[in-house]
Amino acid sequence: MKAPVAVALIIVGGILILAPAISDHLARAQVVALMAARNVPDVSLHPDPMSSAYRFGCWLAGGVMIAVAVFTSRNAKQ
Repeated sequence: MKAPVAVALIIVGGILILAPAISDHLARAQVVALMAARNVPDVSLHPDPMSSAYRFGCWLAGGVMIAVAVFTSRNAKQ
């Protein structure tokens, strides 16, 4: 595999692995911003803004992308 393709796969795989954590952070930031507003008496909090199946899918897809990049690059050099 060509080096730019392997690097792109690793970067996108890492982004997919980090996507659920980033999404949780943004959701909490929105809740804090809403609670800081003066005209809002209460806020309904959901325990998990993203389903566990979607979280696992992001982790799996990212892991597979990184594994493909590493193993195909490794085999190409031998």
